[in-house]
Amino acid sequence: MNWHIRGEYFENCNCEILCPCLTSSLQGPGDGDNGRCQVPMICHITDGAFNDVSLDGVTFIMMIDAPAVMSEGNWRTGIYIDETANEEQRQAILDILSGEHGGVPAMLSSLIGERVGVKYVPITFEVDGLKWRSEIPGIMEFEIEGITTADSDQPMTMTNIHHPMGDWLPVAKSLKGVYEDKDFGFTFNNTGKNGHYREFEWQGA
Repeated sequence: MNWHIRGEYFENCNCEILCPCLTSSLQGPGDGDNGRCQVPMICHITDGAFNDVSLDGVTFIMMIDAPAVMSEGNWRTGIYIDETANEEQRQAILDILSGEHGGVPAMLSSLIGERVGVKYVPITFEVDGLKWRSEIPGIMEFEIEGITTADSDQPMTMTNIHHPMGDWLPVAKSLKGVYEDKDFGFTFNNTGKNGHYREFEWQGA
């Protein structure tokens, strides 16, 4: 299968700033207050395709509930896909995230122990300068803002790191990070916690 996606990404985990999962290359435990790592991977595709199916404009979210040491695997994940995606686009996103067609999702899939479900829902995705926001009404609302120094409008950035989106990430703080989905069995509040964002690009191996 020939596929690629390019777009914008942000996350808001339940660790304090800075997330020790990144500073330890996923080998050390996170410092979430419940002994788990709980984080949404929020992705908006600006340019993409799966074979001849265009994925331009599709937003999807992978919600992750993982052990404190994320590299140990046994993640529980739930998938949300914007309801505006058509049937072919929905299936293409699921095929990509299955990991069966290579690229970064293949690596992520090796860490997943349980896939709890898929929902097609209205997803808002907004970027305004250093502020990144996404909402699924009645389920989640996340907003982060890049952290700058007193004499600069540029965000602090981590480099030379291991992350599915690339080897650098701006550092952000959550302005709001609330989530509850009883169907998936996930509930948490990451407000005030660690965040990151960047443009990303994935493709099949």
